[in-house]
Amino acid sequence: MIKRQAIGTATVLAILALSLMLAVPFFTGGCGGASTPQQAVENFYKAVQDRNWNAYLSSILPDNVRRMTESDLQDTKKQFESSDYEYKDLKYKTIPDPKDKNKAKVELLSGTIIGTNPATNQKESTTIAEIKKNYNITPTLDVEKYKGNWYVNVPMASADKEELPQ
Repeated sequence: MIKRQAIGTATVLAILALSLMLAVPFFTGGCGGASTPQQAVENFYKAVQDRNWNAYLSSILPDNVRRMTESDLQDTKKQFESSDYEYKDLKYKTIPDPKDKNKAKVELLSGTIIGTNPATNQKESTTIAEIKKNYNITPTLDVEKYKGNWYVNVPMASADKEELPQ
């Protein structure tokens, strides 16, 4: 029973961390881009950890931010402000797109994600290795070069987000 509960809370934390990675951006079209794909991802996680809304929006592909409606913006900001994540010792691997030099993927190879589980209101942690093992996925972010800078390419507008399987 305890083991099942531990897996359940790790599952909740992993899903929250991944949904945050894929769902929360910033609303400053064009400022704050990075010089490398890895730096774009580092800026993204730093903004989330620091709870810096402007830096967060600045780390996301400006076109994705511009497509957000006022409702999208308010919902995302509310979710962002209620988040409580810390990222430790993240290691990355950049995989350039073979067909487009302005696109790449950045895989998380290792590290720890710490956050508050909303179901229990307790601090919990999981590692990238646990996410890979338990869910058979490698956390990866798409990045794209725009006007000379790299940004995380996550859908921000509700119209751009895919429905997540239940």
